[in-house]
Amino acid sequence: MASLLKFMQILEWADWESPPEEMNCSMPFQAIISTITDLMSDIASAEEPLKAIPPPQALVLLDKAIRFYVLIPSVVNVLLNYKICVEHGLPLHPTVYYELKEARKYRISHSLGEIQRANELYWRAIEVARECCRFVPGAAQNLNGLLSDVPPSVSSFVYTAVQDHYTWLGAKPSLLSALAGKIKKGYQPSLLVAAAHGSIMPALVLSELLEVPLYFIRFSMFKRHDEEPIISLSDQAWLFDFRGKNAILYDEDVAGGRTLEFFLRRLSPLFGQVKTACSIRHAGSSIRPDFFGRMWWD
Repeated sequence: MASLLKFMQILEWADWESPPEEMNCSMPFQAIISTITDLMSDIASAEEPLKAIPPPQALVLLDKAIRFYVLIPSVVNVLLNYKICVEHGLPLHPTVYYELKEARKYRISHSLGEIQRANELYWRAIEVARECCRFVPGAAQNLNGLLSDVPPSVSSFVYTAVQDHYTWLGAKPSLLSALAGKIKKGYQPSLLVAAAHGSIMPALVLSELLEVPLYFIRFSMFKRHDEEPIISLSDQAWLFDFRGKNAILYDEDVAGGRTLEFFLRRLSPLFGQVKTACSIRHAGSSIRPDFFGRMWWD
């Protein structure tokens, strides 16, 4: 946790009102893993106290921290995309994220063994991404071990991302710390379930601050045009251990509120008590999350 807190302190130096250019990304997965490994080493070895670092060196360190922060979601994103493709009969294309509705057109049959493999890699991806955020010894080795175990079609997959103002603002470390404090004060969750893909970056940190297991369900109404949360039998099997327990459902940005409403409606029957959380709640949203970091008036 100490290394994560140091990382969060470095990120506080950033301009959180303007998404960084580094959010625009188009890189093969294997190149991203190599970059993350190098950045992780540089950030973990930063001298303390941080305030004693000369300004030129601090700017270099901040740039590395931002690049790490915007790239780490790819570890989960790419393996989640692989899982979705094999579970729903979609092609494994080197550059394309297919829409789920296209499965009706392709209907590719993937073996049960490949489906199991995809899920196991996805579960590992979440854990390895969390280890990287904590900068634990061995995280880089586990990250590269994950890369060595994925199929060539995954290691060469070109991950793409674009600047997003609210995703960036919703991932601000001090905002996540405030949100975690509110949740801890009013609730005792056993699990955090976040809506991917936008929530991956902040949810990795939030789960560490809450010290609870983390799981992602793909539900992207605007970027991926999902009509509902994409929950497979394997997702339900993984979540089965938390039946009857308290869960937090998280989305980083609640604007209209439809995403979180659908997320709540679909997932709440799987748990005991369920509460909702977001980093940013827009004043005009149709749903009032139980916990939010900041009210946004626009």
